[in-house]
Amino acid sequence: MSSRDKLLDVAYDEIYHNGYHATSVDKILKQANMNKGSMYHFFKSKKELALAVIKERIYSYIDMKYGKLLKYEENIIDELITYLKDRKGFDFNFGCKLNNLVQELSYKDKDFQEALEYVYLHFESIIKQVLDKAVLKNEIDCQDTKNMSIFIVASLEGCLGTAKKSQDGRVFRDCLFQLEFFLNKLKK
Repeated sequence: MSSRDKLLDVAYDEIYHNGYHATSVDKILKQANMNKGSMYHFFKSKKELALAVIKERIYSYIDMKYGKLLKYEENIIDELITYLKDRKGFDFNFGCKLNNLVQELSYKDKDFQEALEYVYLHFESIIKQVLDKAVLKNEIDCQDTKNMSIFIVASLEGCLGTAKKSQDGRVFRDCLFQLEFFLNKLKK
């Protein structure tokens, strides 16, 4: 693993567990077993490091996690529901990596807002492709898959945020059940 990748991985973990503002460069460097010169060789600032985490690590996380939905060719909505419900290993204490940063940073800084929006748009695009395939396969009736994908992502993120607030995965399951109920209404 390169020094740059190690910095990104450590920063990704630290920011997820502590938030951007509570994470210090010194703590990242200590965890990565590096000095400041190493970091500043790759990143001019903590902000630049965090932007790289968003653009590279969180984007990749969303792409790898939800891109798997694009492989389904039949029972697409059932597969989507099953996939969204599966939170094995999810830490409801810390919540969603993407949503946490949106809540903490998007309103304060244009660069963070744009980077986070880019990831969200990618997430929504994956869900839109899934819905488009379901429409094409005549599995659902949906006239506006773009806005429906926004609704699904917002619902999922809201369910995750509510579960984090409650520190309880059962809250997530109960909330997602409502999204499942809604999605089943779209089926033909």
